[in-house]
Amino acid sequence: MKKVTLLSIALVNAILFNTKALAQDESAFEKGTVVVTAGVGFPDFYRIDQRARYTGNSGYNSTSVKGFGPLIFKGDYGIIKFNWGHTLGAGIVLGYNATTVNFAYTDYRWNNNTGYTYYTYNQKDKHQTITVGARASYHFFTKEKVDCYANVGLGYNIRTYSRTTNDPNGGYGYAYGSSSAYTAFTAGIRYYFTKNFGVYAELGWDMSTPLQGGIALKF
Repeated sequence: MKKVTLLSIALVNAILFNTKALAQDESAFEKGTVVVTAGVGFPDFYRIDQRARYTGNSGYNSTSVKGFGPLIFKGDYGIIKFNWGHTLGAGIVLGYNATTVNFAYTDYRWNNNTGYTYYTYNQKDKHQTITVGARASYHFFTKEKVDCYANVGLGYNIRTYSRTTNDPNGGYGYAYGSSSAYTAFTAGIRYYFTKNFGVYAELGWDMSTPLQGGIALKF
């Protein structure tokens, strides 16, 4: 009877140990896990602002506002797993966003023979932003295929602006660059179809957009 009891205890301990190990192996994000995501943000509030600024102005006509991005690339590496099961991650952020505004406007010039003559000019404004930053993520719920987390980011936005026009009077083409702080606050979820491939979505504020989504690769 004693041998049966000891054998039963050993069997139960083995099952519990294997179950715990299996649960750890099946967790979507652990210490040492590397995840790379590539996504796109929408809607882009900067583009919305440019569209409202130009199309809502009666002085402009034939306006078009087009863009590309923001494209958002992120890396996430698990650095600490706490005793309560949550994991802290850290990584980098790279982003790119471009907006082009084409519009026409009418101006007048003095002509000695006929007085004022009206002309229509075309102008193109290009806005580009490259984002470089660091991020920290707190993974508070992870299962085999699901990873829920909160994210903060901090870095720089490198902006360039250029203007081209056929207006010879005051509307000269030029270009300049500037920089500003990048900050991000989002909550996200990743879902994996296989051990290494899945999709992700984040809600919050990141690169002038409240929502982003794309693919996730886990290593």
